[in-house]
Amino acid sequence: MSLDIASSTAGAAISLRQAQGQFDFGLKALDQAAQQQTDAVTTLLGGTESGGGNVTATRGQNLNITV
Repeated sequence: MSLDIASSTAGAAISLRQAQGQFDFGLKALDQAAQQQTDAVTTLLGGTESGGGNVTATRGQNLNITV
């Protein structure tokens, strides 16, 4: 009987460790997505935080774009 309890406890511990790993992975993915959105907004607003891109301020100007 004690062997069954030990193996059940070990199985539960392994399952919890796997769940923790999946949770950590999910948090990293969400953080990365949020950072990408922040970088995109910063770039669109003419900031330089994202480290690149050619952004020209056009606020208050009329843009006539013909295709």
